[in-house]
Amino acid sequence: MIRIFLFFILFVQSLFGYNYDSLLLKADSSIFPKIMLMDKKIKNKLIDNKIIYTIVYDERDYETALDVKEYIENTFKKYMNGYPYAVDLVKFSQLSVNTEASALYVLKSSTENIKKAANIARQKGIISFSYDINNLKYDLLFSLIIENSTILYLNKEYLHTNNIDFVDSLLSMVRFIGKNSI
Repeated sequence: MIRIFLFFILFVQSLFGYNYDSLLLKADSSIFPKIMLMDKKIKNKLIDNKIIYTIVYDERDYETALDVKEYIENTFKKYMNGYPYAVDLVKFSQLSVNTEASALYVLKSSTENIKKAANIARQKGIISFSYDINNLKYDLLFSLIIENSTILYLNKEYLHTNNIDFVDSLLSMVRFIGKNSI
């Protein structure tokens, strides 16, 4: 009976998407856009003179992506540090190198989708953020964990790309992590 119950719970969870921590989503939504602005080359990533913050999600996580978008819009109103912005929602299946994005925020998905998003971010020379720290091993750049305090992790192997150059104060606040440490 317990096995049937556990199977049912796992099956229902897979039907309706992943469980997300609302506190972590809010922290990501308020901190990641600010980190994006700490790129000295942010002006090179503007699209039609505005920031396009793109949330990449699986179809079953549409509501979560929409909640993140609304939180960002309510937090930053119409501007991020003087730059007008838009928050776009893009399904993994629709994500491509042609997707307009100044930065990517990647929700949970399959390894294949995470690698695809990381590869596109690298090709475009934009910053990538991950909800799940485990995705840093697939070449996404930043993730956040809330433990006793908030800890921002930076994938050190992806740090030295030509198109991204962070202010020194950001680099003094992060914990560097390598693919083999995750």
